[in-house]
Amino acid sequence: MEAPTSGYMEINIDGAFWEQEKKGAWGFVVRDDRGQVALAGSGSLGLVCDALTTETHGCIATLQAAADWGLQSLILESDSKILVKALQTNEYDRAREGMLFREAKFIMAMNFSSATVIHTPRSCNSLAHSLARIGRSRDPNDPAVWAHPLPDFVKDLLGRDLIDPRIN
Repeated sequence: MEAPTSGYMEINIDGAFWEQEKKGAWGFVVRDDRGQVALAGSGSLGLVCDALTTETHGCIATLQAAADWGLQSLILESDSKILVKALQTNEYDRAREGMLFREAKFIMAMNFSSATVIHTPRSCNSLAHSLARIGRSRDPNDPAVWAHPLPDFVKDLLGRDLIDPRIN
């Protein structure tokens, strides 16, 4: 894991989708330019149709949390190639999830001085994925955002991620 460029916050986002239940959850982790975790969060979605919708709802919740905490310059990383492309271009604006993509782009444009979206391999996104799995147990109306001091279970996940990102 490399720290983001000086002055930027790196945000890893991920979603988890359970097709049988049509339920989703999301998680995110924010690292500062020294690589230290500044924020983390997770939440649940009551009813979603697919994994991409879950990822996109998680992205919107994450961007809103980042704006609420006053972040200005960020690098948003997702392991969803479609979500990344949808946020980088207008190519998916008329897709089923198009309204959600446009909402995420609007939040980025209105709340941040700089926002870059990049694809990251799943192996580099394991902490966000673990937080998404934890989000499954949350009430959909009660997402969580944690800052310093982080809860012990988030510190444990972070410790495991630093040792071997594949085990989260």
